[in-house]
Amino acid sequence: MRVVASGRTDAGVHAEAQIAHVSTRSTIPAARLLRSVNALLPPDIAVSHVEEASRRFHARFDARTKRYRYRIFTGEVVPPFVRPYVHQVRVPLDVARMRREVQALRGRYDFRAFARAEAARERPTNKAVTNVQLARRGRELHLTIEGNGFLHTMVRSIAGTLIDVGRGRLPAGTVGRMLATGGRHLAGATAPSRGLCLVSVRYQQEGR
Repeated sequence: MRVVASGRTDAGVHAEAQIAHVSTRSTIPAARLLRSVNALLPPDIAVSHVEEASRRFHARFDARTKRYRYRIFTGEVVPPFVRPYVHQVRVPLDVARMRREVQALRGRYDFRAFARAEAARERPTNKAVTNVQLARRGRELHLTIEGNGFLHTMVRSIAGTLIDVGRGRLPAGTVGRMLATGGRHLAGATAPSRGLCLVSVRYQQEGR
């Protein structure tokens, strides 16, 4: 039995709503299958929903957009139950400056400057970002980005570059210059994987 997910993420990245499909001849009802599968899984993985899909459905190739969220914790002390899911930045950040950078990401561009060199060579680097925003949530900043596809380390590189712009290590307009020139050397440090989470996968039809 082969499980096919909507896509891969970087090692250490979390997922709230990964979608996968599997072909089976089993006649076990979906509700019972859900309980049975979860009984076999380790405690850090859970299947939240099971339903029958069309034979033509493909979790990866039918996906239209994916949404990721990167959580930046700006407080002095990270609560223990939050620590595994955020990247802490202790220095002050110019959030307004970061938000201006974010706007340059919206649209279809060549994102090779935000990917590792080997990833940029292996696949097309033109991607469409349909929605992106940087929002304050208490002591956290949430970078939410949705698009039709993402390169290896792309979102983490975007997050790290925005952080370095916000702390004054990189000049304003860095994101735009990276998109225009493809210059990986212009990027900031790649942010740690623990702050990143796959939030949702959208398909052409609701209910998949």
